[in-house]
Amino acid sequence: MSTDMPTDYPHLNDVATDQMAWTAAERIRSIQEGSWLPYARAKEVIGRMEDLLNYPRITRMPNMLLVGPSFSGKTSILERFVNTHPPDIDPDGECTICPVVMVEAPTKPDASDFYSRILQALMSPYKPTSSPAERYYQVKVLFAQLKVRLLIIDEIQHLIAGSLNRQREFRNAIKSLGNETKVTIVAAGVEDAFNAFNIDPQMSSRFVPEVLTRWRADETFGSLLATLERRTPLRYPSGLDEPGLMLRIHSLSEGMLGDFCDLIKTAAIDAIRSGAERITLDQIADLQWTPPSKRKQSVRPN
Repeated sequence: MSTDMPTDYPHLNDVATDQMAWTAAERIRSIQEGSWLPYARAKEVIGRMEDLLNYPRITRMPNMLLVGPSFSGKTSILERFVNTHPPDIDPDGECTICPVVMVEAPTKPDASDFYSRILQALMSPYKPTSSPAERYYQVKVLFAQLKVRLLIIDEIQHLIAGSLNRQREFRNAIKSLGNETKVTIVAAGVEDAFNAFNIDPQMSSRFVPEVLTRWRADETFGSLLATLERRTPLRYPSGLDEPGLMLRIHSLSEGMLGDFCDLIKTAAIDAIRSGAERITLDQIADLQWTPPSKRKQSVRPN
């Protein structure tokens, strides 16, 4: 290590400062793993989900439709919520409480597959030959036994991948499950999710939309970049929130949360491997990084 290396790191938070004692490989692994980023909009959505989780059982339970473009942070928010409400396992094995269940919607609107995914999430065996009605009954029994209060259905835009009849059947399956179990449902997906729900007035009225949008290159975006920099264990400050670097990061990521986080991860790892230990405009220009909107246009090598 060079003798002119810094020995303190005022540009980092306490966790990242401690990581500076690690090897380069360990720091890279930490950057790759990432961490939860509690920005304001995410906290708002999670707060709304907490309200739904604790809502009293009434005839018409409130629900949420979380909508945003790909890489806008939807799944990260959902997984964060699930992780903060893990199953409460009775050490005597007599009763397990599972307040939150999360599944991914079937790739096509299929009620039987939907019930199967819930049973798998609850690690409950079922007969492959069982009918949709039998699986539905099993789900209802388990929801009561495990005291499930909130069901998350991710990638709900898959609903529109089938015929109108299959779409209607799947929407009815969701409605019936919510009505009969009094479980709150949070559905999430890309913008097509609006089309999946708006065709049915009952669904659109029951599911209150929460929308995640692209970030604008403003002070809030700069503040988020500064937070990311404080968490990224590099020896020297990068000034990610400085106008030139901020605008370049925003342009390359097109304001998508997942993309600018991945861009910063890629740049930080490159900075460690090169020994530069900071992210710069020139370095980002040299990265093999394709903006999201251009990826489909990229020519595949022969």
